[in-house]
Amino acid sequence: MERELACEIVKDLLPLYVDGIVSDVSQKSIENHLEHCTDCKEVYHNMAFHLEMETPPTEVSDVKRFLKKTKKMYLLYGLGGLSFIAILVCLIVDLAVNKGITWSLIAGSSCLFADAFIYALSTCKKNKGCIAMAVISIGVFVLLSVIQIARYYLIGTGTFWLFRYGVPILLLWLFVLWFPVLTRTFLKWNIWDCIALFLFLVIIGNYVTKLITGDYMWEDALHMQGFIGNALGEVIGIITFGIIGRIEKWRK
Repeated sequence: MERELACEIVKDLLPLYVDGIVSDVSQKSIENHLEHCTDCKEVYHNMAFHLEMETPPTEVSDVKRFLKKTKKMYLLYGLGGLSFIAILVCLIVDLAVNKGITWSLIAGSSCLFADAFIYALSTCKKNKGCIAMAVISIGVFVLLSVIQIARYYLIGTGTFWLFRYGVPILLLWLFVLWFPVLTRTFLKWNIWDCIALFLFLVIIGNYVTKLITGDYMWEDALHMQGFIGNALGEVIGIITFGIIGRIEKWRK
């Protein structure tokens, strides 16, 4: 009877023993029992075998990581190859039709900008919002510069607007985009509050943009018609997303 009772106790403790969460005294007692009890030893081996089957080996995890990395690599290489072909075709057509590099410079820069954005999102693991915004900030400035050079110097059309209008408006809208992203990253605002903040900044951005280009005067902001045309939709969005943000906070 004592041995049957001891076997029942050991079998009850075996799951804890296999997981390694028994005390040192219990572990020693179980090991001593397993040395001379065939039945309990068989039960132990079965438990250990099933545990090993449920736990994926390191090699499987390594293979999965390798396959995922390879898939991402082929995707990036494929996009890069397609972009290279597109740029090459644009360059050949531009040289054949215009006898020089004109609009193909803009098309090539746009492809490179898109590739850089996709590559950054695919490879970065932390702070994707900030990384994406950094790529957008640099890429848009370079693209605007290329458009200015291509149109003014190579095609010979338009005026030199880059520093008079382009850069101030670009900095303004980069601030409109960056501020909600930084608020989300560092202040941990929920996504709905960030969208409401973004729409509020869009209202300011619209007014300031028209002031920079000379299409708007400060006194026009007081007219209801100007408000409806420039800010009514954003105000409705701010109220809507603000209410959703409050509801999300109350739920938490």
